Formats: sequence, C-alpha cells, structure tokens
Amino acid sequence: MRVSIGTAHVLGLKKIKSDALPTTAYLMHGEGCRRNCKFCAQATGSGADSQMLSRIIWPQFQMEEIAGGLKHSGGKNILKRCCIQVVDDGFEEGLTHEIQELVSSGIPLCVSKDIRDLEEVDRLLDLGVERVTIALDAINSEIYQDVKGGSFENRWRFLLQAAQAYPGRIGTHIIIGLGETEEEVITKITELTEKRINVALFAFTPLQGTPLVNYPQPAEGIYRRIQIAYFLIKQHGFIGSDFVFSNTCLTGFSQDKKAILRLLTDGKAFETSGCLDCNRPYYNERPGGVIYNYPRPLTPEETYGALKESRLWSGLEIYQGIRDHSSTDLE
Repeated sequence: MRVSIGTAHVLGLKKIKSDALPTTAYLMHGEGCRRNCKFCAQATGSGADSQMLSRIIWPQFQMEEIAGGLKHSGGKNILKRCCIQVVDDGFEEGLTHEIQELVSSGIPLCVSKDIRDLEEVDRLLDLGVERVTIALDAINSEIYQDVKGGSFENRWRFLLQAAQAYPGRIGTHIIIGLGETEEEVITKITELTEKRINVALFAFTPLQGTPLVNYPQPAEGIYRRIQIAYFLIKQHGFIGSDFVFSNTCLTGFSQDKKAILRLLTDGKAFETSGCLDCNRPYYNERPGGVIYNYPRPLTPEETYGALKESRLWSGLEIYQGIRDHSSTDLE
C-alpha cells in the first residue's frame, strides 16, 4: 500500500519538513492504471514516476505499519479520517483485507475507485466504508471524452443512480481548468448537491510525463468564483437562479452582494473541499505558489486576497467586510 508523503510523516513512517500536515490519511492501492486519463501520473500512457499521484510522492509501506501508525496518530487526534485511492490496475487482491484493517482502526474511511455497478458500492459500504467516491473529473461530454475517454453521460447517470440508492454516502471529484465554463461547473455542482453528492474541487495540475504537462493551471479568479459558488450552494442553500452570469462567467448574484460577502469573510469557502476533515495539503500547489485549496484556516489577509481575486467585490468592500467580521469575533 502506498501512502502520501505527508501521511507517512504523520504516521511516523518518514520524516519531512512541512508547514501543513494532512488531517486525513491518504493511501493508494495499486499502481499503473489501465485507463489513460491525460492528467494522471498513474495513467497507462503516462511517463511519470510510478510513485506519483498529482504532484505528491507516495512511498510504499506494509499494511501493518500503516494500521499501527493510524491507531497511534488517531489517539493523538491528528488524523480524523482515511481515504484510499484505488488505482484501476486490474489487481485488487488484498483490498478487502486492507479496508477491514483500516475500518478496525475506528477512523472514518472513504474509498475512491472506478466502480461500475451498485453491487460493488454495496459491498464496500457493507465492509464499513463511510463514503464511496465515483470521480467525474471532467464535467461535460466533450472534455470527458478527450481527457478521460468513455461516456460522460453513462458516468453521470450511474453517479446519480448510486446517490439515489445510498443517499449521503456518495462523493465525486471535479477538476477545474480542463476547458469547462464557470456556468456549467456551477450548474453541475448545484445538481450534485441537490442529490446529496459530496463534491471535492481540484485545480488542474500539469505533471511531467503526462500529455497535459504544458497545459496551464486555472486562473485564480475562475477558481475563486467556483469555490465561492460551491460554498454558497452547499452551506447556504443557494440555487442556480441566485447566480448571475455573463458570457458563461459568474459576475454577480440576484441577492444583496453585501449580505453574501458577510457569508464569506471567514475564508472557509477557500479551504479544501471534499469529505469532512480532508485538507489535501499541496496536492495542487507548490510551496510559495498559488494556494488553490487552503489546508488550514485562512488569515484575514489571505481571505482578502482570495476574495479580491474573485473580482466580485471591490477591495474596499472586502476590507470593510473582513473588518466588520473581525470586530464581531472580538465582541
């Protein structure tokens, strides 16, 4: 079983320097996927290092070492959940045993894998898995076919079917920056949230050895607007008619802008999205570069910067909103 380098540090299996430690244990079963997603280091056509997934190194350890580290770190209240990324390499021997070992640690477990039928979802949930993730990654037919191969419609239909059969226990991933528009992402997120499907947002990350190595990461403003929309949808019940678009870009809201700004001045909209306690430090980022998904609470200065990048409010409006929020906290 492979373990993200940050997770290995928290488990006491490897020492690294980091200013942001994972609050979820990230594990990877298998390597060398049979599928050929153009963004993935594990794809069959990828020339990337087999230890890589996104921009993270995943060293290999014995299951006993991982389980022991989980029980130890769990007692210290460092790791609050566990997530297994199952690579579709055609070899799943030992996966059931690994899941049982992890479930026995008492930490909530999520499994993300290429699932084809409801019977497999049922088996995973029966083993004690808390949530099953069925990744979309791309959110329209053209991009899905180009970047992942296969039918977006079939994947979408199955995801909704799974959510109906197992309400509140299905999740998905969406990668921002593959050519989609803000309007179609926000529309899809609204539909997914209505179906109680948990969404994790990722920023596209170009990797050496993959076909998209020279493809740019998404503009900060686009990513911030989508983060804001998702936060308002998930946490405050916003629906499609609450958003205003111009040429497919989010430009405003049908509700009072100042009131909406007050919902965002704590910065939580810009923290990592996904399962509870999932923070994925530096999964899409390089230290010192743009932080798309903050793995920790933001400072007021960081919140100001993220809101300003969205271009939905003026700098003065944001400054006053954050100042008022800080004053309220002190009262």
